[in-house]
Amino acid sequence: MEKQLRWKDHKSKNLRLVKFILIGSELITLVILGFIYSMTEFQEVDFISFVIVGIFLLFFFGLPHVILALTIRPKETVFDLETKTIRWFDGKKEIRSIPFRNIENISYSDYSYTVKTKNGSRTVTVYTVVGKAGDEKIQLIEATDYSKLRFDGEVICKQLQIPLINTDGSSIPFADLDLPIHKRKLPNSIIEKDIVFSPNSKLSEVKSNEGITLKSNYNPYIIKIVVFCVSFALSLIIHFAIGDVFELSATYWTSFPPTISQLVFLGIGLGIGFFPFMYVLYQESRLKEITITKTTIRWYGKEYVFEDWEDLIQMENRLCLVNDEKLIPFSLFYFCELMDVNNVRHWILKNIFKISGGDLNLSRFE
Repeated sequence: MEKQLRWKDHKSKNLRLVKFILIGSELITLVILGFIYSMTEFQEVDFISFVIVGIFLLFFFGLPHVILALTIRPKETVFDLETKTIRWFDGKKEIRSIPFRNIENISYSDYSYTVKTKNGSRTVTVYTVVGKAGDEKIQLIEATDYSKLRFDGEVICKQLQIPLINTDGSSIPFADLDLPIHKRKLPNSIIEKDIVFSPNSKLSEVKSNEGITLKSNYNPYIIKIVVFCVSFALSLIIHFAIGDVFELSATYWTSFPPTISQLVFLGIGLGIGFFPFMYVLYQESRLKEITITKTTIRWYGKEYVFEDWEDLIQMENRLCLVNDEKLIPFSLFYFCELMDVNNVRHWILKNIFKISGGDLNLSRFE
């Protein structure tokens, strides 16, 4: 039986990958150099050169490891199952500890920061498990993979035997964390809510013997207008900026119709330039329906069995089916307005509960 559960901060996990890459490249380089020198008949001068190169390589390969060790201090959270204590380490130094009993419940949160790269910048989203201890909220663990963090959060709940607080404020007992989505309890705020969608989202319900379907006729013209203008501008840039270099643009047409090569280039340029606009048209032409049956949810024509999934969460304009192993996102950008994403989530959860045969009275809780 494990005596400790250990989680490193997300930067430490990335550092481990960096170290593996460094060590791998160093080993490959050494093998290649060893092979080259093995093919050489050594003389005294060659051996001295070999020693000098070896010292240089040792310094060159070791310097990145020294820099990483001096500039990055790995942080770690340790759950000691013997002493029932949570301990935080900065490097090898323990900076804090609290007993398990101080944590009343846990919830999920996130934060973001921007990292500069050679091609610009990118945003890193870090998901966290936060524990409530009295009036204080304490970050317990973190990760950039939400599905993995969610699983680890449930492990903590089970070890500490405390509930998990959902984003909607509902409390899930630790014993219910492995229940599939259609057997989970729902709070009054969802069960008793009269879900009303914005008229601009153009959402409608259709009932049938199979179940109930939420259909979308959402078709925001402003998106098509903006994307069409962007695509047109991109096509012009490709046609003239690149075409002038190879004398294929309309500037070099000497007849009409132009030559085969000029026509082919025109077609390629229009195809690449108008790809964003065609993508928007494709998204809007898709069958935008969510169907709930007694055992499955059908999303964009593909079925997902309730038994395989534990929750439906919202991440900005996406709804995600999650379990202990993976997360499947569904973008609602072309399905409804952003303000209705949470309403769609509540509609799905409420109808899963009703159609799958949930007991309304047993399910209600705050």
